[in-house]
Amino acid sequence: MKRTLWEQSGRYLLPVYFVGVLLYLLLPLLLVVPMSVSETRYLKFPPTGFTLHWYEDFFATPGWIEATWRSLVIAAASALLATVVGTAAALVLSRDGRAVRIAGPIFLGPQVVPVIILALGTLLVFSRFGLYGSMGGIVLVHAVLALPFVTTTVSGALRQTGDTLARAARVLGARPHEAFWHVTLPTIRPAVISAGVFAFFISFDELVIALFVMGRNETLPMRIWADMRHDLTPVVAAVASLLILATFAAVFLSDRVQRRAARRAG
Repeated sequence: MKRTLWEQSGRYLLPVYFVGVLLYLLLPLLLVVPMSVSETRYLKFPPTGFTLHWYEDFFATPGWIEATWRSLVIAAASALLATVVGTAAALVLSRDGRAVRIAGPIFLGPQVVPVIILALGTLLVFSRFGLYGSMGGIVLVHAVLALPFVTTTVSGALRQTGDTLARAARVLGARPHEAFWHVTLPTIRPAVISAGVFAFFISFDELVIALFVMGRNETLPMRIWADMRHDLTPVVAAVASLLILATFAAVFLSDRVQRRAARRAG
């Protein structure tokens, strides 16, 4: 009888636990959005009144817009670089077990080393080669940060699909780049797109390294950090709300692409 009661209660405990964890993770989001429309000049919950003034302030302030565009350009460039290099690395690693043993730990390095150590090392290198505050330098660093995630994601897709179709294309006379472009890439495209989106947000949200090496060329996370240290107005909540909306939109579009590709493959 006790076992039956335990089994019956267990059927409800897991869903309750799942909902509790989900609410705990979503609680900051549920607080930020209402605070972005508060009429007070400081962050307050529950909000007082309703206004879109802080969103207007964001779009009307050149500093916020410049930082946003700078972050978008850096994130797009670093995501493109990380996706191309990571996909190429995944192709090599999937075909050569020896390369996996040698290069695998290297690609996982940015995930293991603390970001503050990476930031300090980046500062020393940039100061030595005159890259301090440069867009190209931060693009390279962010691409290195995102590279392990791209390589891991694409490698998993390659292991699932295998290389049978690519070999068949080669047997039928296709050149290596033709077999990749017309056979391999279409099968792993959802993974490549997902990896690119992930790499974009890794760069877009990165703060520590940017604080070390970007100087006065503020990115959006740097601008948010500076505003939180000095003013802490609801503009920060407005920016966070816009970022939440953009993140959900990107995840939704990525999921739609994956589902469409899965239907075509099926």
